[in-house]
Amino acid sequence: HTMDKMLTKFESKSNRVKGLSFHPVRPWILASLHNGHIQLWDYRMGTLLDKFEEHDGPVRGVDFHRSQPLIVSGGDDYKVKVWDYKLRRCLFTL
Repeated sequence: HTMDKMLTKFESKSNRVKGLSFHPVRPWILASLHNGHIQLWDYRMGTLLDKFEEHDGPVRGVDFHRSQPLIVSGGDDYKVKVWDYKLRRCLFTL
């Protein structure tokens, strides 16, 4: 059975979306943006839960860790960042 309607539409007041990732368990989506921000959305509620803003330039990719409260992001600033979304901060930059 194919889905013939959109479940939810997210409107982000930012630049273009460069990457997306589904959380493995929770109803969350990460969006990496052209303006250097990362947004954490609850797709069931349609609400922005958090945002992370330490990249300089577009964030090209983002993903959740399978079991830890971590996300990883990579941007045009030549940096890979590992974030703890419970602590709401960047843990380290590679």
